[in-house]
Amino acid sequence: MIETGLILSITLNVLLFWYIAYALKKLLFVSENMGDLLNNMEIFTDHLEQIHSLETFYGDESLQSLIRHSREIVEEIKGYEEIYNLTTEAEEEGKEEEGEDDAAEGEDDAEERP
Repeated sequence: MIETGLILSITLNVLLFWYIAYALKKLLFVSENMGDLLNNMEIFTDHLEQIHSLETFYGDESLQSLIRHSREIVEEIKGYEEIYNLTTEAEEEGKEEEGEDDAAEGEDDAEERP
């Protein structure tokens, strides 16, 4: 009886561990793509503003509504900032650690030189 419970418990724990790993992979994938989507939308908005500022299109109501709509979409995406910042924070921490390692190596090299 105890053996059956133990086997069932181990099986459930393994399945839950697998599911958590699977869900985290999906979350990281979504996080990376949402960050890219935000960057692309900001670039698109800037491009529209540049086109709108040209003499030929200045004051065009269609472009003004496109600019307004793209800004609204960017703001909507920024509402999900917690999700897409998961990967950017991890990348920034990795870069900071590399910078600290490089600085420490530079100090070691300076100490070795007479």
